[in-house]
Amino acid sequence: MQIRVTDLPAEGLKVVDHIDPRQLSGLVALQENDACVFKGPVTVTLRVLPTAGMFQVDGHIRGTASLICGRCLAPVDTPLNSTFRLSFARTIPGDDTEASSETRELQAEELGVVLFEGDDIDFRDVIQEQVIMAIPMQPLCRTECRGLCARCGANLNDGPCDCSQNDVDPRLAILKTLKFDS
Repeated sequence: MQIRVTDLPAEGLKVVDHIDPRQLSGLVALQENDACVFKGPVTVTLRVLPTAGMFQVDGHIRGTASLICGRCLAPVDTPLNSTFRLSFARTIPGDDTEASSETRELQAEELGVVLFEGDDIDFRDVIQEQVIMAIPMQPLCRTECRGLCARCGANLNDGPCDCSQNDVDPRLAILKTLKFDS
């Protein structure tokens, strides 16, 4: 997804696109590593507004990913819904020095500015980054998920397991003999 900034009207531009996750290498890598499976395209809405030599971008990402519950390991379809705001510029605002490109990128990142060259802004990397950030670190099939039994691995959402609840770790058994004075 690209826009040509020289064609951008003063009132800005709204762009809606449906992106196939297989078109973005980072999202392909997530799927190949079985970290997630995207259920259809990711819908991206961008509002691009030229302001003071920069371009303000307000974005919204929507989609669905099939992930693995972090407690019980069951597959769960998780909605991805994220908004973001970024500023794009050809140069760092107020920068008159001839710094290296690496230094300029670090300075831009500190200011929250994404640098671009030429007359086109390519949003692929930004969209990919925003989709990855929208994926929860520990997805849950439901908030009250009970997870797996630490001993036998049974899914506790299906009911209690057959493990004895009174079993004590033999390393801690000596603590049962302690007596406290009241």
